[in-house]
This record gives sequence, C-alpha cells and structure tokens, in this order.
Amino acid sequence: MGETDAHAAMKNGAVPGSSLISGFDSPRHGEFARGAPLLRVVGLVFSLIALVLIATNKETESIPVSLPGMSKPLYLTKSASFVDIKALKFYLGSLAIVAAYLFFQGIFSAVNLLTTKSVIRSKAEAWFTFIADQTFAYLLVSAAAVATEIGYLAKHGATKVGWNEVCTQFNHFCTVYGVSVINAYLAALAIFASAAISAYHLFRHYGPVLHDYETRKQVDI
Repeated sequence: MGETDAHAAMKNGAVPGSSLISGFDSPRHGEFARGAPLLRVVGLVFSLIALVLIATNKETESIPVSLPGMSKPLYLTKSASFVDIKALKFYLGSLAIVAAYLFFQGIFSAVNLLTTKSVIRSKAEAWFTFIADQTFAYLLVSAAAVATEIGYLAKHGATKVGWNEVCTQFNHFCTVYGVSVINAYLAALAIFASAAISAYHLFRHYGPVLHDYETRKQVDI
C-alpha cells in the first residue's frame, strides 16, 4: 500500500484536521462566542420589563353587586394585583432570580472579556454556564406557563367550576399582565439561545481531543 495522504501531510509539517482545530480559535469563533453575553443582556432587559410590569401592576375598581330586594346595586371596591394570587408570587420571584443571574453573569462575562479576551476561560466555567443557562431558562418558562394559565382563567373563566372571568372588570390589569408574560417568554427564548452557545463553548473544550483521535487514526492507516 502506498504512502497515504495523511503521511504526506505529516512529512510536510501539517496535521490532518489541524484546520478544524485552529477553527476553534478563529476570529469567527470569537464573534460567535460574544453572542452569549449579548443574548443574556437581551434576556435581562426582557425579564426586567416583565418583572417591573407585574410588580407595579395594580387596578382598583368598583364592582356592582345586586342583592335581592334592592332596586340599586351595591358597589364594592376591589383591587387586583400579584399579591392576591400565590402563583403570581412564584412568577415574580422567578423573574427576580433569573434577572439576578443574568446581571451577575453579564458582569462575569465582561470581566473575562476585559482581562483575558475570552468569554469562557476553563472547562469548569463552561460546564457551569451550560447548566446554569438551561436551569434558569426552564425556571422562567415554568413560571411563564403558570402565569399564562392564570391569565387564561382571568380572561375566559371556567364556567364548569363556577369561576367567572375578571378581565371585564380589570381590563387594564389584564392588559399589562399579558405584556409582562410576553416579555417573560421573550427573555426565556434569549436565554435558550444563550444556552445553545454555552453548549458550543462546552463541547469546544473537547473538540481538539476528538480531532487528535481522528488524526492518529488517519496516520496509522
């Protein structure tokens, strides 16, 4: 069997697959790597908007109540806010936790870029970022899903169990509430996109090992 291309490349000082390995440290990789911090900033903005909207959303209305034997209805003052529903406290708390994570992760990434010109410096950091991004993204999706179900009941009610819709009386509250939930989902999408880049950062640390293995296989043929 004649000399293989792999042996020829080795003689010329080239390593098969070296172009793929060097691609991990290419300028294009650097641009791609910086996408994760930018996506976290986007997620932070959306999560803060959702947090502020739900925390400050409150509406007070006079609700007419008709009683037997009375020609005119009584008017009861009712207020709607997140403190009235325990599930919305979970929603607000999740938004606060996710926003805090994104804020501190953003500072951490900025320090890394300024000091080492790299977003992720080690395999341990890559694992932490990969797991954390996914964890907080799923937390936010769970909270937004709970808020969505509550919003649906507020908008449409559940007549079979006697739950009336309330958005007719609290239209402003429901509108702001809906905008908050939409922003929460947008924040989750940004974090999921960041998690995808985090996965790239993580598996990049194992990439050269795989390429070296393929190189040895080609040279041994």
